[in-house]
Amino acid sequence: KRYAFLDDVQEKEIEKLKHRIKAWKTTGKKGQKERKKLGLTQGGGSSEFDQEELTRLLQERAERQKAQVTRAAKRSVKKKIRDEVAAGKRGAYYPKRSELRRMEVEAKFEEIRKRGGDDAVNKAIAKRRKKNVAKSHKLMPSHMTS
Repeated sequence: KRYAFLDDVQEKEIEKLKHRIKAWKTTGKKGQKERKKLGLTQGGGSSEFDQEELTRLLQERAERQKAQVTRAAKRSVKKKIRDEVAAGKRGAYYPKRSELRRMEVEAKFEEIRKRGGDDAVNKAIAKRRKKNVAKSHKLMPSHMTS
């Protein structure tokens, strides 16, 4: 909340970089005019540098959003436990790590469901399943024939 303005600043920076990359890609007089307007003609970097910076910022934004979903999931799990204790459904309860992890995953999928519906959840589950299959194949010893 306190540093929410940084998201806006980064969004503006992403838009600016996209504009610069577009100017680099535009050819002919129109491209020259655009680059001159943006000040890219006198040693203002290169399109490769701008592209790298853009990918870095986009990855940063994605990581921040992922962390935000995780934090929201943890918060909802803790709130649920607190509410149940306050309602008298359970006493002082300290869940195991595995239970916490399971509840966080459930809350995470609930967040995904809120944002993108059941299709998004199914897509996320399929992605996770693929990832786990690939990991298990990687860990299996390969049979060498010689």
